[in-house]
Amino acid sequence: MAIAKKENIVVRTIHGSSFLIDISDNYSGDTCSLYEINQTGMFIWNSIDGTRSIKELAELLQAAIIDDVDFEVLHEDVSEFVSTLIGMRFLEG
Repeated sequence: MAIAKKENIVVRTIHGSSFLIDISDNYSGDTCSLYEINQTGMFIWNSIDGTRSIKELAELLQAAIIDDVDFEVLHEDVSEFVSTLIGMRFLEG
């Protein structure tokens, strides 16, 4: 199953930290949906193109990592990250 970004999500870097922000929120009470992501999360986010599956994203991450990391561990981590972002309505898949 392909994973896709929602159109209303933007990435902003503030003081060295990266955030996904839902710009469709109405900001009532000065609140919005945002999620801080680390460098690995940014790699995964930038690799999501609407055609890749979680397995393909994990394969890309494994190819980019210098250390020898078990693929099953990477696949589980990518799956959890994607599931979190789907739950927050930042991704669809």
